[in-house]
Parts: sequence; C-alpha cells; structure tokens
Amino acid sequence: MIDFLKNQQTLSTYSGGMRQRFGVAQALLGNPNIIIVDEPTAGLDPEERNRFNNLLSEIGENIIVILSTHLVEDVRNLCAQMAIINNGELLLYGVPEQLISELGGKVWMKKIVKHQLPSYQEQYKIISTQLQAGQLIIRVLASENPNSGFIQTDVILEDVYFSTILNLK
Repeated sequence: MIDFLKNQQTLSTYSGGMRQRFGVAQALLGNPNIIIVDEPTAGLDPEERNRFNNLLSEIGENIIVILSTHLVEDVRNLCAQMAIINNGELLLYGVPEQLISELGGKVWMKKIVKHQLPSYQEQYKIISTQLQAGQLIIRVLASENPNSGFIQTDVILEDVYFSTILNLK
C-alpha cells in the first residue's frame, strides 16, 4: 500500500482533459440523477475535446447532463434539448436540429469589404460577421433574398443563437 501511495501523482500533473474526467468521476460518485458541467471542454485540444464529448454523451444515456457552454458546436453535437438564457431569462428552448430548421431559407450571406459594414448594418438585419482572409462575411436574417449579391446559406446553430440575441437589441 505504501508503494502505491508513493507512485501517486498530484492532480495538477495531469492534462486538462484528464482533470476534467476526474471532475466528472467525482461528480458521479454519489450516483446523481443529474450533473451540471460548466465549460467542460474549455482549453482542451481537439482530440481531447472529442474524447470528453464522447464521455459526456455516454453519461447522458443514463443521467441528465446540463451543459453550460459558449461552444455552440458542442451543444449541437451533445444535446437533445437546448436553451438560450440571458440574465436569468429563458429566451429560447427546443431541439437544436428543429430550431435550425425553423430558420431554414432565412439566412443569407455575402462577402463585403470591411468598411462597407456600417452601410449594410443600416439596410439589413445582420446576425453575425466573421473576418476571413481579409474579407468580411456577413450573415443576414431575411424572409426573402435581400438581393445585392447575397446567397442563401445553410443555417447553423450559431445563427439560431445570434438571431435570438439580436431580438434583444
């Protein structure tokens, strides 16, 4: 037994993913019906993030796992149901794929020059912007094609999030 104790490492010497798994194991010790994980994959490399998400999925087959995260991709991959909460207020609740399909045909994108953004903001309901290789890609919410070179694009869960938050402004 003493030899076993001598070979033990402190938790701080393990990788972030291993420490996350220790935390989940600790949470599961009392056979809970529900666990809450807050930003469980923050700081993990892609391979470790996949492993940890698989672990959470497996755990979720037997107990309720509440995932608090800003990584929208994790929500889509892990959650059968999701909610968007802002300042304690429930803004949206549903099945990720269903919420995505409800925006189907209403998200349009266009590449613009960065200095054009204020003009587009005045004319369109921009839900997100992303700078890629020196060009700004804007995503717009509109029932019909806003024309002016916009193309319809596949809806992603981030569009659901941004369009929900946009309604607050």
